[in-house]
Amino acid sequence: MKIIFTISLLTISTLGFSQDYNFKPHWTTGDIKQITLTQVEREYEDDELMSDTTIYNDARIKVLKENKDIYTLEILYENQALRAAQEFYDKLNEELKEYKDLRLIYSINKATAESELLNWKDAQKFMNNSFDQISTVLDEKAPDVAPFIGMVFMPLREIFKSKENIEAYMEDNIGYILTPFNKSFKIGETITSTETGENPFNPMQEISATTLLTLESVNKESKTCTINQEVELDLSEFIEMMKGMMQKMSQSFGANDSITAEKSKEMDEFEMDIENLQVITFDYETTWVTKVVGTGIVSGTDPKKGIKTKKEVITTTIIK
Repeated sequence: MKIIFTISLLTISTLGFSQDYNFKPHWTTGDIKQITLTQVEREYEDDELMSDTTIYNDARIKVLKENKDIYTLEILYENQALRAAQEFYDKLNEELKEYKDLRLIYSINKATAESELLNWKDAQKFMNNSFDQISTVLDEKAPDVAPFIGMVFMPLREIFKSKENIEAYMEDNIGYILTPFNKSFKIGETITSTETGENPFNPMQEISATTLLTLESVNKESKTCTINQEVELDLSEFIEMMKGMMQKMSQSFGANDSITAEKSKEMDEFEMDIENLQVITFDYETTWVTKVVGTGIVSGTDPKKGIKTKKEVITTTIIK
């Protein structure tokens, strides 16, 4: 299986009656965009709702400067370590105000829309210090839960080990601001590209990703156009690897032939499918994305319980 991203972009065009559509960023030094994000997570078992959670996040983008080739952007993104730890001690944000927002500085190439994180070492130091400060406060104010905070921080610590990891993490969170740029669109034509990427379920394994990008329609009256993007991640090798591992584990525990056969049957029934649908609204006059609505769905089967599982994440991002 593959992760499927279907992205619809509402973009504005002033390219007349031309069949070619090329969008470039035209930002102004001093531009500031406030971002609010609402994420609703729901989990189902056999179509029965088991949990329903809403999460809020904030961010800010500012154009610091530009020259003939690049823009320099400042992004303030809510410190997710501090946010997670507040569940253990609700006054943590007040005591560690200096660690509320992570500051990232990016260069954006005007022609290619390629981005580069410039201050990754400062960001790494900021996050490592915040991990230490949060742990110190919790040791004093919430000693019962302090030992568990290390496990909570493990994924974030891994992210901030390298420039590449930080860039990949932020690509998932703000990459949409660059999605409309540096593409040559024709109505009804699909742009296809394939590359190798990291398996989100097993970073040690690489999988192929195919992107299908289509400009479906242009509405000159409303000054919008709709672009569909579908990205497929091939998870077939990962699923087969999981089946093989489970079979070897069963055999290693000395299970008899009948139990091994039963476990093998269970794994043969294992399935996984991932979809991620997004609608992005893009203002051509300002060349800023103004809204993103995404629906991510992970569905599969639990062979041990014999049930169907599904996790649905609906994310609404507003940029003003």
